[in-house]
Amino acid sequence: MDMLRRLLVLRQVQIALACLAGSGIAASVIAWKMGVDVDSLKGMWTAVEGFLKQNPWALFLALVILPGLPIPTSVLLLTAGVVWKEHPIMACLLCLLALALNLSWTYWLAAVPARRMVEKILAATAIQIPDLPRGDHLKLILVMRLTPGIPLFFQNYLLGFLRAPFWLYLPISILCTGIIGCGVVLSGAGLADGKLKWAITGVSLIVLGGVLTHLIRGWLGKKKRLAGEV
Repeated sequence: MDMLRRLLVLRQVQIALACLAGSGIAASVIAWKMGVDVDSLKGMWTAVEGFLKQNPWALFLALVILPGLPIPTSVLLLTAGVVWKEHPIMACLLCLLALALNLSWTYWLAAVPARRMVEKILAATAIQIPDLPRGDHLKLILVMRLTPGIPLFFQNYLLGFLRAPFWLYLPISILCTGIIGCGVVLSGAGLADGKLKWAITGVSLIVLGGVLTHLIRGWLGKKKRLAGEV
């Protein structure tokens, strides 16, 4: 209970719950205005689930491409867990691979063509894009990944645009997002298949990811305070 109480007072958890509640209310109002009922929603989901099961490549491709757009990654991961509920471990591995590919293409898109375009625009001015100090690379990646409320696609593009070292960017990013991501996948698989162990494992990973995020942010804050004192 103490751990749950600590999690509920975390700002990122409160923001996530508020966003979830707001999204649910907005979706309910829109559905009500459109005359959508429970039966029609079940029918639509059954059709989508059937298509994705017959064409797993479509879901994998969606996991690679759509997180690079303003689309909630958690919804896609939850969908993957539900659709691939018969093989939850394989679902996690496929989602991690898709996440790695998404992190890669969004990074390089921002690091090469997007940055060159901005540099050409700024060439006629005195403004230059600053280079990151070597010692700030890890800190920047951690701050971006662990700050609540920043969309994943925006994090990827910004880190790519600033050219944080890819060899550092990719593993740190997968580690920061993969734990909670796998938790979401396993939670979806457990709820869809009715297997409590996968649901409990998924929730545990989400809680673990939240605790680790809190600890690392505390460490970064302490390091910043010590640097200020010096």
